[in-house]
This record gives sequence, C-alpha cells and structure tokens, in this order.
Amino acid sequence: MASGRTAMGDKTVIALNLKGVGHAYLGRTVLDGIDLAIAEGEIVALVGPSGCGKSTLAHIAADLIEARAGRIDRGYRRHAMIFQEPSLLPWATAEGNVAFSLKLAGVPRRERAGRIVETAERVSLLPEDLKKFPVELSGGMKQRVAIARALAVRPDFVYFDEPFTALDVALRRRMQDLVKETCAGGQLSGLFITHDLQEAARLADRIAVLDSHGKGVLGVRIVPSARPGWDDTAVFDWVQSALKHDPLFRHIHDVDERQIA
Repeated sequence: MASGRTAMGDKTVIALNLKGVGHAYLGRTVLDGIDLAIAEGEIVALVGPSGCGKSTLAHIAADLIEARAGRIDRGYRRHAMIFQEPSLLPWATAEGNVAFSLKLAGVPRRERAGRIVETAERVSLLPEDLKKFPVELSGGMKQRVAIARALAVRPDFVYFDEPFTALDVALRRRMQDLVKETCAGGQLSGLFITHDLQEAARLADRIAVLDSHGKGVLGVRIVPSARPGWDDTAVFDWVQSALKHDPLFRHIHDVDERQIA
C-alpha cells in the first residue's frame, strides 16, 4: 500500500489540496466548502452516500469540471483517471487503446511500444490480450486495459472514480488487489471514490467522509493499513466496528436520488 502515514506533519509534501471548493448545477449548490489534502505517496478514499457529490468532486480535482468556488493546488507532476466504465475505443485493440493515451500524453512514438509492454505486464495482460478488441474482452479484462491506459503515461497521481462498482465480488477483489500492488511503497498518490467502506479500508491510508449533501468533509479517519496482519479479516472487523461505533460513518449508505453524483 501507500505510505501508511498516520498524520500529515509540517514537512509533508502535499500532492493535492482542496480549499473551500464549491460547485453548483443550474443554480443549485451540490458542493460547498470542501477542504481535503492528500499527501505525496498517500491514497485517500472518499466515501459518502450515493448522490452526495463524490464523483463531481473528483472531476473538479482532476480539472474535468471547473469549480465555482475555492482553490485547488495540484502538487503532482501528472495525473490519470480510471472511471467506473472502462470507456475503451471500440474500434481500437487493447494495445491501440493504451497507445492512444500515450499519444495524447505526448509520448514519442519510439517509446510507446515499450511502455505498452511494460504496463501490460503490470496489470497481467498477455500479448494475445493486447491484440483483442473491447468486444472480445470480459468486463475484468476491459478494466485491466483501462488501468493500463492510465498507468502507461506514468502518473504520480491517480483519480479512481468508483472503477469497480459494476464488477462482481470476486472480480472486484482482484481489481482491488491490482490497485494495492500498483500503489505499493508509496509510488503513487491518489483519490479513490467509493461508496463501499470495505473497499475503502482495503485500499486507503485514510478515509474521508463527505456530507450527505456535499456541504463539506465531515471527518477523516486513519486506516491502520500498515499494521502487521492487516488482512481481509482485520479489514472486515475494522469496518464492522466503524459502522457500529463511529458516528462519522452513520449515513454513508443513505441514498438521495435527487442529488447529483
């Protein structure tokens, strides 16, 4: 996993800092007064009920949507984003999809083939997989290609926008393990959007809880991910205890379909 840090001291290098971020759709405020800092080498999971604005905040932080208020300081060099849907180009092979991201990133043509092979190995894509079109790939393989597409540009910060929500339980766990391996040793910083506290506890160094109506971050909890024995049983026990005893997590499974996700 990432650094497993327990606090951000004065000398911590900040990869992403959101201060007073706000946004509105059609005159209706959906995010207001959002403060959140992510340290270099740290993964922070942002949880909250469906419709509270988690994805909107990630898109603002990634500069896909312009904030209506607040300040965003990006201390990283380059970011990538992995969405809930793989959104692969249907007319391109898996290899072509990864190559397209490299082209957009300005990677010289002579370097692209090597990058593709290197990244494919990281996400366990075989050479024959790279020659297939998206229609020939399973859901898990498509998501592997999407992850490879993001990692190929060698980002130092990754936005994960509920990337595994549509996958079945077993496949979701394999994709989570892939993220853990990718982020091991603090090689990447990231913001992981999820509504699943179990997933957040498996992947993150800290968990931030967004208000049900997007009016600020209610609080942040440290995940003891660096603790020896932090296996699936420990994660499950921590989550059950948090849901039962920590009021911060009381409303994370509420649903308000009138809000914008």
